[in-house]
Amino acid sequence: MLSFSEKTCRRLAITVLGIVVLLIVLTFRQYGITWDEELQSQYGQAIVDYYSSGFKDQRYAEIFNLYLYGGMFDGLASVIDSIAPITVFGDRLSVYDIRHFINALFGLLGLWGTWRLGRFVGGSAVGLLALVLLTLTPMYYGHMFNNPKDIPFAAGIVWTLYFMGRCYASGMQRPRLQLLAKLGVILGLTLGIRVGGVMVLIFWLVPMTWEALQPLLRRCDQAALRSAVQTIWRYGMRIALPVAIIAYVVMLICWPWAQQNPIMNPLRALNEFSNFPQDVEVLLDGTIYRSTQLPWFYLPLYFSVQLPELLLFLLFASFVLMPLIWRGRTMPQKQTLLLIILMAFVPMLYAVIRHPALYDAVRHFLFAVPLMCVLGALAGRYISVWAVNEFRQDWSRRSIACGLTGIFLIWAISQIAIMIQLHPYEYIYANRFTGGVHGAYGRYELDYWGSSFKEAAERIQAFVAKEGGVPPGKIYKIAICGPWDSAMIYMPPDYEPVVANEPAEFFLSTTRWMCQNMRTGRNIIEIDRMGVPLSVVKDLRAHN
Repeated sequence: MLSFSEKTCRRLAITVLGIVVLLIVLTFRQYGITWDEELQSQYGQAIVDYYSSGFKDQRYAEIFNLYLYGGMFDGLASVIDSIAPITVFGDRLSVYDIRHFINALFGLLGLWGTWRLGRFVGGSAVGLLALVLLTLTPMYYGHMFNNPKDIPFAAGIVWTLYFMGRCYASGMQRPRLQLLAKLGVILGLTLGIRVGGVMVLIFWLVPMTWEALQPLLRRCDQAALRSAVQTIWRYGMRIALPVAIIAYVVMLICWPWAQQNPIMNPLRALNEFSNFPQDVEVLLDGTIYRSTQLPWFYLPLYFSVQLPELLLFLLFASFVLMPLIWRGRTMPQKQTLLLIILMAFVPMLYAVIRHPALYDAVRHFLFAVPLMCVLGALAGRYISVWAVNEFRQDWSRRSIACGLTGIFLIWAISQIAIMIQLHPYEYIYANRFTGGVHGAYGRYELDYWGSSFKEAAERIQAFVAKEGGVPPGKIYKIAICGPWDSAMIYMPPDYEPVVANEPAEFFLSTTRWMCQNMRTGRNIIEIDRMGVPLSVVKDLRAHN
């Protein structure tokens, strides 16, 4: 990547994206349903019903608290599912298969956007390196297939920042209307997933204001002050306001609940998310906390556990080297870089200070991971160029370049090997600093989605089939500690779910919260990765 031409970097980036497309097509049906996904699917159908009924059917407001979220993704998935049956090799795809495929395409958009954003702020090599870093970050890749909130939101944030950067580059005095329209639509779709994305619009104003104040910093007089105020006003009226109006309209189209009170309901949702009342047990470094009473270091520690080692190193290096990286940027690149830093870390700083309820590791802050990859890629590029330029002889430069490339390839291959072993639960990844997944077991949240229940459900049926199947007229009851839907959607009608402590033939349990210790029985199935159990099935028939 060090000496690759623009054309070569572009070809390599397209190759990486092409490989991801192939992996999506081959594996999207292997991912299980997450804890929230059944409700998300119901919400999407309720949004479709709202529009098809002429805005009369408002059942969407009765589905848990999902009305607080925009329905951009869920509504889109339900529309595609309802248009026509989709079959693969003669097998009709379920609504969950369709959701997982669309979810993966949003993840792909996030990868593509990360490449474009990295290339914009640092050149073709930075864009390529950022793309590869994100692709090999399991906490992003693993969520691509079945996280309908955080992955589409992350993709939306990346593209929003990219087009904001393009506005800086096009000349803020009079940017093209087409560019402003694209930015407004993308930001609106992002807000149509989670209204908290409005913070990026606020951050966008900071580099604008900084640029407007440059003459005043050089010459502090009344004329410079008047010019700065006029420039800020012009930026706000000609640029920020049109984008905000377009985004607001698009958001309302995606969000039925917001349409009922276009001013107050989005504000109520913002307030609700700032003081989210979800109170569950959270595992952090072997200690159980309540999600509403987390220590300040929850986010920094979880990121240090779940980000790959190389990305952590490059991210730290970007902090140290930022004055040097900054020096070589153009003004639009500096503005965009400042925007990336604000979006990546200010929300986390807010969480550290305010202690909102958090759970499921750091999935709510997944939008920061692509931005971290861009910052890490900038540091990686700077370190590589510096290391090579320290040597004057061509053979020494080639040796250093080959050595750095070799180290990167070794890390990439080892990372790919780990992701293959974890598949399709890549998101449970923990880095080597933590001792890997094995070292994280019992100390940090792993399969918090409960998606391993799909594999468990399939293996229960295989186990019973070896015994001759469910006896005629008999219903096998399965006591479940974990997300019922994540298992029962894959079970035939002669299996019935019951509460975890009720009489049953089998006990299916996630290992989250040590649920597997709730019932005594013979272990017959264990879904594990790298020696770590994710879900357990026990035969209770001898204990009934």
